[in-house]
Amino acid sequence: MFMKATSSKRTRSRKLPALNKSNKGFVGILAAELYFPENGSLKGKRMYLRRVRDQLTRRHGASFAEIGHQDLWQRSRVIAAVAASDLQVLEEVLDRVRAYLDSQEWVLTSCTTEVVDVDA
Repeated sequence: MFMKATSSKRTRSRKLPALNKSNKGFVGILAAELYFPENGSLKGKRMYLRRVRDQLTRRHGASFAEIGHQDLWQRSRVIAAVAASDLQVLEEVLDRVRAYLDSQEWVLTSCTTEVVDVDA
């Protein structure tokens, strides 16, 4: 016969932190066109995009994907998405992402952002 082990210690339930009263979240989407004037191959382009992906995901917590010009070795269309519960924090993150993309050796030819609010 199998006996279930029990503990004589009494456990206390922990209070959960107060949830966001508004139950609202925000998703920021940044779409950018990048131009790599010094690049000479698709392999070189992948190196740049890997660096972009690593920076955006590690430093800014963004999801990242190349969505266009995958067959061209000097151009790329990329998208980054960030989620937050505070609109001001989200806008600051999107501004930092844009500043990063604009400060590197490639050329940021266009950049658009969109914020979507989500009711939970």
